[in-house]
Amino acid sequence: MVTRELPDGPNNVAVVEQKETLPLAFQVEAGAYINAIRSSLDILAVTLANRHCRALVDAAYFPVAKSAAFFAAGQYKGAKFVRALPEKERAVIEFLRPYKGGNNLLYPLHNLDIVRKHQRLLGVEVQPQMFIVSGWGDTVNAFTPVARGWIRSGQDEIVIGFVAKNAAEKSCIRLTTQVSLGEPAYLPYREVITTLYDFARMAKAIIQEFE
Repeated sequence: MVTRELPDGPNNVAVVEQKETLPLAFQVEAGAYINAIRSSLDILAVTLANRHCRALVDAAYFPVAKSAAFFAAGQYKGAKFVRALPEKERAVIEFLRPYKGGNNLLYPLHNLDIVRKHQRLLGVEVQPQMFIVSGWGDTVNAFTPVARGWIRSGQDEIVIGFVAKNAAEKSCIRLTTQVSLGEPAYLPYREVITTLYDFARMAKAIIQEFE
């Protein structure tokens, strides 16, 4: 962390700088886990096709639609397979609401997998998770955090607060960080490990519904 002087005003700004970028291997591995979890649902679809409608094995995909309207109209990959399933299995799939605005994990999982397979590596971002300010007397009060905890001020830097210029001693600031998925179009910034765990737990629960 560095402190940068603000010429006009009583405070300096406290900035966290990222010295090195994450290795690309991290993004590759995170994408591979996402692909494995998404593929487990397509394997489930093939299993259901073998169980109930073998003629449609090659058309069996676990459904994810662009919207509730697209899902209701059957405008998604695997629609023919879903229509051929027994009522009980179709009811389970419908209950999952596998479309944008219906399932806040299944839809992002599906689209993040498309991004990493067909477009590019998934974006990741290092963010402050928590910081502790310590010191003697009024030293702690010399530091004022920004309203939401941190503000990204550049590609590799984040502002976490302001330090009073007239402070007798500097505050001691200890910072811990987290690595988040940087794909806000599909998922708000969330810690990668937590997101992968939630995706895996969701897929496991879906598979168990058909046992």
